[in-house]
Amino acid sequence: MSHDSDDPTQETGRHIAIIGMACRFPGSESPEAFWRNLADGVESITRRAPEPVPGARADGTTERYTPARGLLKDPEWFDARHFGYTPREARLISPQHRLFLECASEALDSAGQDPARSRHVFGIFGGGTDIGYAQTLRERRAELPAVTDWEILLGSAPDYLVSRVAYKLGFTGPAVTVQTACSTSLVAVHMAVRALLTGECDVALAGAAAVHAPAKESQYTPGGIISARGQCRAFDAEADGTIGGDGVGVVVLKRLADARADGDRVLAVVRGTAINNDGAERIGYTAPGVSGQAAVIREAQLAAGIHAESIGYVEAHGTATPLGDPIELTALTQAFRRDTDRTGYCWIGSVKTNIGHTDAAAGAAGLIKTVLALQHRQIPPSLHFDKPNPQFDFDASPFRVAARLTPWPVSDGPRRAAVSAFGIGGTNAHVVLEEAPPQSPGEPPASRAHLLVLSADTPTALTATARRLADRLRATAAEGTLSNSELADTAWTLQTGRRELPCRAYAVVRGTDDAAAVLADPDASGLVTASARPEPSPIAFLFSGAAGLGPSPERYATEPGYREAVDACRAAAGLTGEAHEDVLRPPADDGSTTALVASFAHEYARAMTWIQRGIRPDAVLGTGPGTLAAAAVAKALPVTDAVGILLGMTSRPPGAALASEASLTAAFAAASLRPPKVPVVSAALGRALTDGEVTDPGHWARAALCEDETLIGRGLSHLLGGASRILLEASGHRPLLTLAATRPECTDDHLLLPVPVPSADDTAAELDTLGRLWLNGAAVRWHHVHGGRFRRRVPLPAYPYERERFLVEPAVRPAAEDTTAGSGTNPRTSPGTQETGRPEVLPTLLGLYAEILGFADVSASDNFFDLGGDSLVASRLVERIREVFPVDIDVLSVFEAPEPAELATTIEALLTA
Repeated sequence: MSHDSDDPTQETGRHIAIIGMACRFPGSESPEAFWRNLADGVESITRRAPEPVPGARADGTTERYTPARGLLKDPEWFDARHFGYTPREARLISPQHRLFLECASEALDSAGQDPARSRHVFGIFGGGTDIGYAQTLRERRAELPAVTDWEILLGSAPDYLVSRVAYKLGFTGPAVTVQTACSTSLVAVHMAVRALLTGECDVALAGAAAVHAPAKESQYTPGGIISARGQCRAFDAEADGTIGGDGVGVVVLKRLADARADGDRVLAVVRGTAINNDGAERIGYTAPGVSGQAAVIREAQLAAGIHAESIGYVEAHGTATPLGDPIELTALTQAFRRDTDRTGYCWIGSVKTNIGHTDAAAGAAGLIKTVLALQHRQIPPSLHFDKPNPQFDFDASPFRVAARLTPWPVSDGPRRAAVSAFGIGGTNAHVVLEEAPPQSPGEPPASRAHLLVLSADTPTALTATARRLADRLRATAAEGTLSNSELADTAWTLQTGRRELPCRAYAVVRGTDDAAAVLADPDASGLVTASARPEPSPIAFLFSGAAGLGPSPERYATEPGYREAVDACRAAAGLTGEAHEDVLRPPADDGSTTALVASFAHEYARAMTWIQRGIRPDAVLGTGPGTLAAAAVAKALPVTDAVGILLGMTSRPPGAALASEASLTAAFAAASLRPPKVPVVSAALGRALTDGEVTDPGHWARAALCEDETLIGRGLSHLLGGASRILLEASGHRPLLTLAATRPECTDDHLLLPVPVPSADDTAAELDTLGRLWLNGAAVRWHHVHGGRFRRRVPLPAYPYERERFLVEPAVRPAAEDTTAGSGTNPRTSPGTQETGRPEVLPTLLGLYAEILGFADVSASDNFFDLGGDSLVASRLVERIREVFPVDIDVLSVFEAPEPAELATTIEALLTA
């Protein structure tokens, strides 16, 4: 594959956007907090006092180990109500499942995606780690009433981790559990990318979780992968292993072209991914392999279509093990050397130095760190690096360790980075990232008035949501002027990028200061709230035909739907030329045909705009000339015919009839009357028209001439007879609503819109009406509210979870007997002891090999790895050797001398020294 030209605008159709992220890592509960810790070089590790390592050395000295782990804050706390779980269900679901669900939901919020209202297909790929919660539930089953094995399985097994998210958040695309040990989350990203490219889904979540509650004790084995000093020193000469950590990380992915077209916030671009396995070309099942790692890195670069020299940072797997780091650095160098001979140009680091090794979530931690670095254009420090590991020649490699916060200047092309994750068992993953391309700004909005909508599960959560948004708006404004366009983007993100929950509030605001002031005070008059789950009510449109009203020139210029409806009226009237020369002029209240057409166009256009926005009537009622607008909206009368009838009406002096009933009957008879799409309520009859009455020209003539308030009241009473009916006056004024308010049938269950608002701003008044309709449960088509203008999604605060503690504690076990001496023959008392009291090296070593590997005997020339040994078994062998002989050897000694005879020589040399 040829390399690209490094043109940041080049779009191959295979690029994937990261549009949202969420995480829980030690010391941070959000990507923003995570970045602050990374940039400040914070080590989020909890340590206890050093303790002796079980089994003293033969020379009588005692090793000490510092227990250390990256812990999450309150991982057992969960907002069960938000996700629709009872307290009993919440206790039976493992904290790992629960936190993964929380992060998936937060990631969607971060991306501004609501699957319930999106046209896209959503998928999810992810996995977890073994945490033992199911065993705890079984051990304490007697204390958990009526708990079944089935419930325990569903609440804890990794098979159900991602499908639980799909069920709760409404995903209909692939929901696939990934399980590849430490590379799980990055393999999940690779699979999500493939699903997007093949069209299996349009939006994909990827990530993993490793959550232990109560906290896990990392088992220390001398010579193993856990650091004795409790400190992860990746790439350092003093590196002695990693430390454990808990964490959850989830990213939201979308095809880049779709993300840009949808106005999504692109955090970074995935240029290419690859996965493979080391296979058999390594010294043990748990050992890493150079060739496999080099191959997966190169494959990702080729998939990305980029030159290795364009990569400025690598987030390494970086476990700080004496074996792992040199192998990884060697593999990286081999892959990069396919493209470049440059040295020291690419920074490298490991997030494990900050938070520990988060197991299945390790790749997600590295990925999120790297995305944040690309966003902030800075490379955070990799901690505890003093002197380079002598087993790798950094000076001859492309890499240098980022030991402090480092500016990331742009070179010839866009900033690029890479992330690695390697799982025990050999499954490797590598991802090539690129900084986000420049994003198109949102179009200027038509008005300075904006409708902010908020929702939550409870009134307290709603208040917290409003205050969080107020704080965010103030902070954004403090960084620079928050433009009117950006405030419109905020409104758009709230309207389309959040789930619509039961407790709701809205505010019509003009500017950032106004918005922050209204949102910060829950009792502010500008914040209209509803604390009960909305039950959408039927809506009746009212048309008064009030004279003196005409179409709005401002709305005609800025709202496509409104303009289309007015233009239909102009065309029916035979009007040509500039719109402001005809019906858009403020009409005189003189009963002229111009005034009648203007009034009709005004009501018809507003009504059709409401319908375009998703506010559809279940009935219409018109009085006087408004009858024709009602008939046109109900599709009982074509617009052309309605305007023609109006044009046929003669001018009248004040108080005179519009026209004779006979002439109007003839006009309606010539029109194309047809059954309406929604019921038409007759003011004269006080009920909906029958199909026969709808096509009766005489009825329409009488209705068009009817302006008797008594008769109109009968029609309103019919509409108010149903509970919770909404009456919406299409003109935006209130002549019919004022009359409706006096009817005895009108109660608090009815909503009369628009409500009187102290604003001369027609747009603000209409947004207020729309807010009240949304509060009532209306399914608003927000794209049309913004007049079809291109809007962007912007970052907004996460949902304020109201958590409670849900945890089944492990049963208290009696103190275990000391089993540190191992099993089988004790080499210290076996035959072959020298005169010094020290056992003979080779015979004793053969006994240890047999004991650890499970053979009856082992010969001096047998190869440790041919017998089935690996790095973990080597760790146990080294631990036993150190118990018997007063020597300091490590796992590397076993790798360098795999035959017992060779290792015996090494031990004898150390004893002599």
